[in-house]
Parts: sequence; structure tokens; C-alpha cells
Amino acid sequence: MEEDRSSKFSPSKLSVYQNCPRRYQYRYVDKISRQRKTPETVVGVAVHSTFEELYALVTGGKVPTLPELHEIYDSEFAAGWDATVVEKDVRFAIDDWKKVGRDCVELYYQGHHPFSSDRTVAIEKRVGFPIVVDGHEYRIEGFVDRLALAPDGAFEIVDYKTAKSLPNQEHADEDWQLALYELAVRREWPDTKEVRLKWHYVRHGKTLVSVRDEAARAKLLSDAGALISAIKHDHAFEPRPSPWCDWCEYRALCPLFADPIRVAALPPAERAKDGGVKLVASYAEIEDRRKRLKDELKAVEAEREKIEGDIAEWAEAAKVSVVAGERAQASVTIKDEMHLPTKTGEAEKLAELEAEVKPTPLWAEVARLDGHALLEGLKARRWSGELLALAESLVARYGRLAQKRTVRLKRRADDDDA
Repeated sequence: MEEDRSSKFSPSKLSVYQNCPRRYQYRYVDKISRQRKTPETVVGVAVHSTFEELYALVTGGKVPTLPELHEIYDSEFAAGWDATVVEKDVRFAIDDWKKVGRDCVELYYQGHHPFSSDRTVAIEKRVGFPIVVDGHEYRIEGFVDRLALAPDGAFEIVDYKTAKSLPNQEHADEDWQLALYELAVRREWPDTKEVRLKWHYVRHGKTLVSVRDEAARAKLLSDAGALISAIKHDHAFEPRPSPWCDWCEYRALCPLFADPIRVAALPPAERAKDGGVKLVASYAEIEDRRKRLKDELKAVEAEREKIEGDIAEWAEAAKVSVVAGERAQASVTIKDEMHLPTKTGEAEKLAELEAEVKPTPLWAEVARLDGHALLEGLKARRWSGELLALAESLVARYGRLAQKRTVRLKRRADDDDA
């Protein structure tokens, strides 16, 4: 079984696990080194490097001109753009991407020149703090793009974003990367009164600012601990499909995409003979037949239900319980049945019913254990302490490990018969 042996976690590392545990496994557990360079990453790195040099010059007493800053950017962009860049959008050439970054630099320069509204404390500063999870000590560490002191004495943790989209304030207030850095800053400078988190969206010339209170910081620390605990207890690292899969550097290794990629590379003649391709074709044919039969069965069931109703009405009107036919007879039973609300039927009424029963001794007699909820809660590490230990004990004593195989057919988008 695979196991994570990390002792250090960065916000980006934690984010990788949140987005896809399997990608986390490939990168940090199996330590498979793969880089996927895109035009967006080249622009982002070049812009960040340019701003790093800008504030290094400003801190040293020199404010560069915009042409000088453009020259720095051009050099960084040229160094980053090489034959390994994966260009997915053929509408944009290298000069188009280069201009995107130059515009970012110019927009930021015009909005912040002469760069005297704050004082730079550090550039690309490593910050971190210890965190105890399940009795073990780990560290959360990362690099701050720029750490500054505002005139009012507040620390400002600055991040530069070259993203095409501009998020709203709610997104900024929920972001936890810079908020984790705030915990590190407050630990290094304990007398800190206020910390502001600032994101410069340099494509848009827009800055978002977020301030976290003590309760938000405490929750963040708890959430980070729970995420580390989940990583440490994960031995499966299941892949999590998302739109980001198209850009994943491990796509060819992932069990969700490895075989489709392999088959797509086969010549048509070999593809038709491939064992997996033949099996899926047979399965698709059976699924088609099954669907047709299910549709027929639905129609038959609807007919049957209508006839049953008609027979019951006829028997009730004739005051008989057996209706005779030439080759068969139909027995009819009519009785009243009590039905209580269900989760799928009348959820609100069910909640009202449970609310009345729970305070009474009757609850212990009628309540049932939801085994699915118990297993899901344990998998998600929803509990801690004694509750977690009890859940683990119950599953260990009562659980039975069985292999379940599920096959589902997914039509390709270009399948005309889908």
C-alpha cells in the first residue's frame, strides 16, 4: 500500500491533494518528476521574476523605468519559452503570449509607480510554522511573493496573479494559501497587530484584499490539520476527475486516461484487434440490447399496472375477490396499508417525525444504524478522538471486506449511435 511520508507541506502541495489525490501520489509519494510547461506558466513565471527584480532594485534605492522593466521581462520570457511548451490554442502565437506578460508589467507599473506606498520586508521569503496532527509534528512552509510593511504598521502578504479570470471578493475571503502564510508571519513576529492578504490580478489592474479574524485563523489551522490527517491515512489516492485533467502532467499514467491515450495512438488496423477495444465493443452491444429490453419492460409494466387497476375495480364493483377468465383467474386483495414518510418521498415530514421521536425512549427501539454513513464518515475522517476510535473499532469488528466490481459504459462524444 502506498503511504505518504512527508513531514513538510506547502499550501500548493495541500491544494494538489484537494484537487486530485492520485496526482498527489504521483508527485509526492511516487516522486515521479514531470513538468508540463504551458504558455500561461511561462508568462506567469516571467512576470513574477520581473516583479522580484523590480522590488530588489527599489529596495536598493533605484526605481527602474518601464522600458527597463520590459527588457527584464523580455529576457525572462525568452529564457522560459522553449520546445517543451505545450500550446493547445493555435489561435495564439508566441508574440501574442509575450504581449500578455508585457501588458501585465505595464499595467502594474502604471498603477504602483514610484513603489513607495509600502516598504518591502522580503522578496520570495520562505515562511512556515509547525503543526501537530494526530500526535505527530509536521511543518507547513511556502514562499511569499513579497512581504511588505504598510504605513499603518500592518504586514501585507502580497501575491501576483496573471490569471485570465478575475475572482470576486468572496473567493478572496475563502482563499487559504495566503492565510496559511499569515499564520507563519504572526509566529515570526508575535507582536503583529494586523495582517492584510493582497492579490494583485495584474492582467486586470485590480487588487483584492482580505483580512482574517482570530476565529477564521483558528478554523484554518483546524482545516489544514484535518487535510494533513486525511493525506496520512490515505492509501488509495483515488483519482478525482475535473476540468484540470486536460492539463495534468500525469495524464498518461492515470488509470482514467492511460488506456484511451494508448488506444488513440494505435493504427486503425491494430486498434480493431486490441483485446480491450474488442471487449468494450461487445459490452456496448450488450448494453444497447439491455436498454431496448428495459424500454420494452417499462412499457409492459405500465400495461400490467393498468390492467391490475382495471381488474381490482371490476372485482370491487362485482363484490368478488376472484375474477375468472377462460385460461386463468385473477385473485384480488384490497386492503389499506400505512406508509410513513421517507427520505426520498417526504423528507420534511420525516424530519418532523424524527424530531418528535428522538427525545423519547422509543428512538432507541426504532432508530437504525446507517452503515453507509459510518463508512463514509470514517473514510472522510469526519470525527476525531474517542468518536474516531469508536468508528474504527466498529468497522474493524463488524466490517467485512468484499471486492465489488462495477463496469459502466460511457459513450465517446463522436459516437453517432450514442
